Amino acid sequence: MMSEQRDPQNPAQSVGPPPPGTWVLGRVRGIRLTMRFTWLPVAMLLAFGFSAVIGQQFPQIGAWRYVASFAFVVAFTLSILVHELAHALMALRFGIGVSEINLGFFAAGTHIEGERKTPFEEFAVSVVGPIASLAVGGLAYFGSRAVDDGVAYIALWQLAVANLIVGVTNLLPGLPLDGGWVARALVWKITGNMHTGTIVAAWGGRILAILVLAAPVILERAFGRQPTLIDFLIALAVGFFLYMGSTSQLMQARLRQKLPTLQVRTMARRAIAVHSGTPISEAVRMAGEAHAGAVVVIDGDGKPHALVSESAVAAVAANQRPWTTVSEVSTRIGAGHIIGVNDTGEEILKTIREHPASEYLVLDAAGSVYGVLATADIEQAFRGR
Repeated sequence: MMSEQRDPQNPAQSVGPPPPGTWVLGRVRGIRLTMRFTWLPVAMLLAFGFSAVIGQQFPQIGAWRYVASFAFVVAFTLSILVHELAHALMALRFGIGVSEINLGFFAAGTHIEGERKTPFEEFAVSVVGPIASLAVGGLAYFGSRAVDDGVAYIALWQLAVANLIVGVTNLLPGLPLDGGWVARALVWKITGNMHTGTIVAAWGGRILAILVLAAPVILERAFGRQPTLIDFLIALAVGFFLYMGSTSQLMQARLRQKLPTLQVRTMARRAIAVHSGTPISEAVRMAGEAHAGAVVVIDGDGKPHALVSESAVAAVAANQRPWTTVSEVSTRIGAGHIIGVNDTGEEILKTIREHPASEYLVLDAAGSVYGVLATADIEQAFRGR
């Protein structure tokens, strides 16, 4: 509801088990529905507060007011699900994967894989959630008019107001709110640059965070209402959520602006290939003559199967290197630890995230050894830009 969570690096099929304290409710169109256990205490608090409203107006129903109030909270949770399903189904319509919907009152999220390909896709996927909330609110309003009395009227009216607040709030133009992604799409369309859209929308989120933090004081000056401690606590929680979410998106945007300048070809260290029985001292000598910064261990067929890192060589005393073979200090090349020489920023980042390692074997277009790419060199390249 409050944030549309995105994870462009991990495919939907790789979604692991839910974290502790998470309930799995089922699946819709292959999308896993989950809920944090914190929903229950918050739901009970909301139900208790709403029961007081019902009890004041309908004291004759007695303890049934608690049942009615909890039913209202469940209905509100279902309206949040409608909001998130709107995001998910629109994404699926564009062929974008959706792995999970996590329900909650303050930070529900739809986990969508991959970036939108066009500003229109971004706009459609983002705006449909708030529209769904406004539609549910409208239906609840007309439902209350049809009932026109009793507990059902109060519940439907409150549901209408709640969804109106959710819909309007999420349309505010700042990340990580849905309106921030809408703003990102519009700026992307105007400038032709997706990252510029993210930066503008992220700054919008920061401005909103500051306004939320100042809201209790602003309301006091404007309407003369004395703010309470609860007002300040709510403003602090919401403002912190907005500021941290917008800051995270801002950092990611700046990072992605740098990615196209990163190229494996320019960062990879030249490597020499040696057989597994080669002494470390000999491998070091050969690397020095070839001005190479890495050693690749090959098998009897000449195929690379392990890497020797600088730290592994440094850990062996100089007087022991003639008697220690490279196979004894090498690290086997794992699945996913091979990268192409023509790969660039996004591809490099994807490999690192999906298959973490300190070094990667770099192959040229013909499949021959080109060199070794160290994550330390990638970090240095980032710092240098």
